Amino acid sequence: MNKTLRITIMLVLACLLIPGQMCAQKKKAVRKKKAATTALKTYPARDDAFLPDYKLQPVGPYTSGDFDLNYTLLPAPYFEGHVLKRDMSRKQIRLKQIACTPNEITDEDEWWERVGASKYPYRYENYPMNEDHPRFKYSTGGYSVFLYGPDWGHAMKMVITDPEEKNLYAAYDFTNYLLAPGAYKKNLLGATQSIDDVVIEGNVMYVVFSTNTYKDSTLGQTGYLTAIDLRNDETIWTTQPMTASWQMAIAGNSIVCGYGMTDEPDYVHVVDKYSGQRVQRIWVKKAPESFVVRDHKVYVRTYSFDYVFSY
Repeated sequence: MNKTLRITIMLVLACLLIPGQMCAQKKKAVRKKKAATTALKTYPARDDAFLPDYKLQPVGPYTSGDFDLNYTLLPAPYFEGHVLKRDMSRKQIRLKQIACTPNEITDEDEWWERVGASKYPYRYENYPMNEDHPRFKYSTGGYSVFLYGPDWGHAMKMVITDPEEKNLYAAYDFTNYLLAPGAYKKNLLGATQSIDDVVIEGNVMYVVFSTNTYKDSTLGQTGYLTAIDLRNDETIWTTQPMTASWQMAIAGNSIVCGYGMTDEPDYVHVVDKYSGQRVQRIWVKKAPESFVVRDHKVYVRTYSFDYVFSY
């Protein structure tokens, strides 16, 4: 084959292949743009919904072991996600990894001591497995928060009291959070959500809820962080799925949380606490479990690695 013929064949092949490659690249770009547009769908900001100095008022006395409370049934969250428009003047933190060291898996108590924090939340180990006994106790925002349920994975009733546990401020029923629509579609009614963490700031209660199973069990509808207005019990925002599980920590205008599961990607996320939008995503080796914010650092405990981030 002479040189002229080879060049001719190469030009013909190029004319045939390049348009196809360009078309594929164009389609990929369109899909990427469409996905980004879907993820960025936002709703009007709710500046009026955040009152940092707000204090709950007692609704009556509280006696430990009083189970005949008038629980407020909260509406189902936005399982598809419902985020607000960001106020760009509210600066968000930006995490930078400065350390990642293997841990011994069983040295969790030592980790809490090293980072200068108390183990959180308090877990009631010796109570009978029924709905009449608390499973967890959180201390947040100047309140004590108790989660009740038949077991640790289904603690969906919440009682908020003063730290001395003498005055009742609110009692909530999170039953509508239990099953995401995706679990119904797959007929996996055992893939229930549970409350993983609670933080109260002013009139807003931030709640992490997720399933203790793989995302495919709920068609990806798991791993949420939601903000609830304690003045009227309305949901302010809910993050997109697979944002948070286990615990969270607040750092300025941001919430640091994370999501992961065995055989699934594991991430640390920074979420704008006023809008629910994710503003940073960092891959980590194992699923994040606990977060401590101190001295402009975020300490993250995962199953087998301990991370430190600066901001």
